[in-house]
Amino acid sequence: MADDTDFCAARRYLLRGKSWVDAESDTSKITTDDLFQTSELMFLAHLCTAEDTDRQLKKNKLGRIHQRLLYIAVKKPGRTVGEILSYLRVTNQNIHKPLGDLVNLGLVEQRTSKHDRRKRQLFATPSGEEMFEDLMQLQFERYRKVYDAVGKDAVQEFWKVLWHILDDADQRWLLNNESPG
Repeated sequence: MADDTDFCAARRYLLRGKSWVDAESDTSKITTDDLFQTSELMFLAHLCTAEDTDRQLKKNKLGRIHQRLLYIAVKKPGRTVGEILSYLRVTNQNIHKPLGDLVNLGLVEQRTSKHDRRKRQLFATPSGEEMFEDLMQLQFERYRKVYDAVGKDAVQEFWKVLWHILDDADQRWLLNNESPG
């Protein structure tokens, strides 16, 4: 695929249902251009997926950090603010206002930890869970199109790719509910 930065060659291969990188080939033969195409496709796929929820968030005067905090409150309830900071790789200053927004809107509640009264844990309220579900449905529609286009086996292979992109700490966090930092 050398020098095709406009995806013409990639599109031709993809439309024929083949990868432009031969699955049987030695991975040492993957070129910098192949790696760049992977990076660019990942970047653009992320932008498309994020735009789906950005439009909905904007209606509520919220942003991506709000969605990330809501995600954790719904999918990993009871996480402490410290764990969330580590997971999102941000400082307390970065989430202070967005977290306050979510609390004030009644989407997230903070509770004092039963084990350590100095720690605050986050939980989604029923309204927060409903908003999160609405946001995820926009992304799920896109993902269902992917399943229809490529099939479940291809999606599972892509999951393997994504899994191996993750840092070890993030893999452990997903498997064992450990904090990635």
